[in-house]
Amino acid sequence: MLRCLRFLCLALLLGAVAASAQTIDPSRGVDARVDYESLAQFGPWDDRNYQLTQEDLALLSADEHLQKEGIPAFYRVHLRRTMDLRTSGPAQYPRSALPQFLNRYGGFLYDGKIYRNMDKTDGRWILRLDDGLTTDEVLQGNKALNGEARVTNPTGAAESAVAFNPIDTDIVIAGSNGPGGGQRMHFSTDGGETWTQAAALPLGGTCCDPTVAWSSDGTKGYTATLGSSVFFYRTGDNGQTWTDLDTEPGNDPRREIGGGVDKEYIHVDIHPTSPHLDNIYLTWHQGNIMQFARSTDFGHTWSSPIAFGADPRGIGSDITTDTSGNIYYFYPAFATQEILLKISTDGGASFAAGTTTVADTEASFIFPVPSMDVREVFIYVSADTDRTGGAFNDTIYAAWTDSTGPTGGNPVNNHARIQVGYSRDGGATWTITTPHETADATSVDRYHQWLSVGPDGTVHVIFYDTRQDPTRESVDIYHVFSTDGGVSWSTPARLTTESSPDITDGFEFGDYNGLDVVMNDLIAIFTDNRNEGGGGGNSVDVYVAGTQVGNNSDIFTDGFESGDTTAWSLEGPGPIDP
Repeated sequence: MLRCLRFLCLALLLGAVAASAQTIDPSRGVDARVDYESLAQFGPWDDRNYQLTQEDLALLSADEHLQKEGIPAFYRVHLRRTMDLRTSGPAQYPRSALPQFLNRYGGFLYDGKIYRNMDKTDGRWILRLDDGLTTDEVLQGNKALNGEARVTNPTGAAESAVAFNPIDTDIVIAGSNGPGGGQRMHFSTDGGETWTQAAALPLGGTCCDPTVAWSSDGTKGYTATLGSSVFFYRTGDNGQTWTDLDTEPGNDPRREIGGGVDKEYIHVDIHPTSPHLDNIYLTWHQGNIMQFARSTDFGHTWSSPIAFGADPRGIGSDITTDTSGNIYYFYPAFATQEILLKISTDGGASFAAGTTTVADTEASFIFPVPSMDVREVFIYVSADTDRTGGAFNDTIYAAWTDSTGPTGGNPVNNHARIQVGYSRDGGATWTITTPHETADATSVDRYHQWLSVGPDGTVHVIFYDTRQDPTRESVDIYHVFSTDGGVSWSTPARLTTESSPDITDGFEFGDYNGLDVVMNDLIAIFTDNRNEGGGGGNSVDVYVAGTQVGNNSDIFTDGFESGDTTAWSLEGPGPIDP
């Protein structure tokens, strides 16, 4: 009887596995040399695997079958084509590979439906085929922001920063100067559609100039603000509270760096193969002498500040890193009217002496235009690097606002524009482009830019633009992009639906805006003075505007481009003749 029960249980188990297993039809594959059924050993089956050729599979490592990430073969090929990954030993793929795949594609494509749940039986990944979603259902579940949303409430907030969680773009954090005194933090769990103000930053005394970022695995969020020094905080619950540092020795929820500080910004090296992965870099100025500090333990401890006292003084800096972990530190020097660059090749332990001139500027520090005639337009730098492994890999980009000519005290006579510089030789030489129309330079102002490079290498820039108002006194947020490494730019697209008037309250539109692009999602954050309705009149608030920048159709179609490489045998390691 016991043997019969065991046999019955085994039969039921095998039947259940068989019922949930996919049928792989080799005749659907594009390359007769490929054993498509064997690709299931690498991860759950996905019908996009049918577009893989034997040349594509040459990108996989000899011990690919030992890599435990539950991602399909076609996505493994995609990651190896676009990233510099190890080809032997364990941990060849980032831990975020599966969440990234699910976020980008929605799930595994099989027989026209998308599946997200899977099991692993006897070393083989098997999808559960009882919960498939149609294309319409997947699209309806996409929480990406398409349009605008108000972040701050009540009124009275300006200057802001925003960052998607790098493995889940439903999760977003933001910081703002106000409402009320001090820096306020906000979080969203639906891609930026709705926002909740977070618990107050602990210990008080915060001022302004928010900056936000994430660890590479998305488990830790970071922010910094000005106080008596730079105040640094960490969240472990996606931005709801900012006390995570008190779990470290010393039980202090914040770190204080420097003294007499202004205009700080943080950057995290999240490239998976960087030797300085998850280093946090901090820039600010003290008496206009540029400063730098770093943390190599997720913000728990910080290095002593490095002061660049021998270099020209400035304000409005930013930092970016490349795939090798080299640091590029940008700032505008107001006395010499230059955009300058400093470089570190050892993860911020030291910087090369001197600076590289990226470009000269017409204006210096600030200048007035009709929509920003009290606080005046601030010249600052925003920077990013292409770390995609694509055609423009390791190209460095920097964007800043400048005037079209020498400036004076009459706002009407000054004209603001955006400039973007790119370097393909590690910052040694620079090419400067204008990412918008120039024929209307005397009738339209553009300023308060931010730049970000998307996961496909597309360069995105957002900025204020006054083209909707002949008086140049109201602004909208516009977005442009470049797919050829910054050489040419798309026609600017308006992201806001209502123009924002100048409110001459002394602060106007603040000093800067923000932008982030992760996977297919773009989110811009900015100060907005529109009339909220209900008789309240115009008010100063922080808004976000979002758009989809990738091709979402790849969730439901093959979405894979084959490439030519050396042939590789699925039967064993090493190259073979095609």
